[in-house]
Amino acid sequence: MNPILKQIFPIKKPSRGQSFVELALVVPILLLILLGLVEVAFFIGRYLDVLDLSREAARFASVRDPFTTAGDLDCSSSADLNFYYDTSCVLSPPSGSVNCPDPAFCNGFTPYMTLDLDTDDVVISVFTIAGHAVTNRWPQPNTYWALSNVDFANDVDLNLNADPGHPNNFLKDCQGNTVRTQPFYTETQVESLLLSDSPENKGYVAVEVYYCYDQVLGLPLLTDVVPDPLQIRAYTLMPLPAGQPTPTPIP
Repeated sequence: MNPILKQIFPIKKPSRGQSFVELALVVPILLLILLGLVEVAFFIGRYLDVLDLSREAARFASVRDPFTTAGDLDCSSSADLNFYYDTSCVLSPPSGSVNCPDPAFCNGFTPYMTLDLDTDDVVISVFTIAGHAVTNRWPQPNTYWALSNVDFANDVDLNLNADPGHPNNFLKDCQGNTVRTQPFYTETQVESLLLSDSPENKGYVAVEVYYCYDQVLGLPLLTDVVPDPLQIRAYTLMPLPAGQPTPTPIP
């Protein structure tokens, strides 16, 4: 550099103390970003678990009879089929797991996550389509089945009556606020997915999972922005041959 310019614009080397101050300012921000990415990775992993389980439950239901509802409310019993309850059993902890919230809700495929029966939910609906329109939705009278409406204490399935006092966890967020009035899959939603050149008569089963994800790290700044716990929702719609319309018997 020109000596004259050096005299006019002297260059000062940063002191070691200044470097430490800059490092002290930057490191917490970088650490927060890194931990935030770790939390996001945990969340994505849990979402994929919920999505895969909703698909497994739909596959289980797709080869069974949705009108078989007289079975018991026990996941460990495979001989006495209850279409809706046994489908939800896919999302229960494995048999003998320490995570079993209730012995009647064990024997499933989910060792890494446990449904909280006070906040989480599994919603199952069966749709009968004739002429590219939904003609029936099961089970009656609710037109949907929700795991939260099973009274485990008294071994009673409240979905089978029209009592408006059902818990219906799926209508709420993880903080208990009502955020929706119906399941994701409605008659209108299903009809919007039908192709005009597809067979007119068919049946579908819809499995919806609502799961409250508790942040693993619980970062203060992140929990100020993102609700903790945060609701994960996953949906699967699958063909159900047993749900197809049947011909009207000739008297």
